[in-house]
Amino acid sequence: MRGAAALRLAEIAVIFCIGVASAALAETSPAPADQQQQSAPPPDAPPATQQNPPPAAAPAAAPAAADVQSCLQETGDYVPHGKAITYVIGLTNTCDKRIKCKIAAYVVGAKGPASGHATLILGAQSSGAAAKKSYAMKVKAAGGTAQVSRDCQFL
Repeated sequence: MRGAAALRLAEIAVIFCIGVASAALAETSPAPADQQQQSAPPPDAPPATQQNPPPAAAPAAAPAAADVQSCLQETGDYVPHGKAITYVIGLTNTCDKRIKCKIAAYVVGAKGPASGHATLILGAQSSGAAAKKSYAMKVKAAGGTAQVSRDCQFL
């Protein structure tokens, strides 16, 4: 009886291995030729005798103001103040528009969690100097995991 049970178990293992191998083979094999995507032919290139002059270089400017997240830089670090410890979240605006950011932070350390919320209004970048603001929240211990989210929009 034991031999029959062992044989049956070996058959199940072989069937399982064949199924896994065929699934892996199906994922790695290329699609049939009639289902492959055809790439579009390249557009007509200008004749080799024509030389297109390079476009004039645009002056260096602040990042495009289309996306508010591209205008922001964020920092975060633990700062001791005597026996008290804070987690400082810094935001820098590098665009020429004012930005309002709602910040939510959750810090988990060895002594327990801490959470905080703040709204920062960052002025526009002036004469090459970026506008900076920071929010300091009290935490129970230096170190741990900090999760910070922000919801920002142009004013």
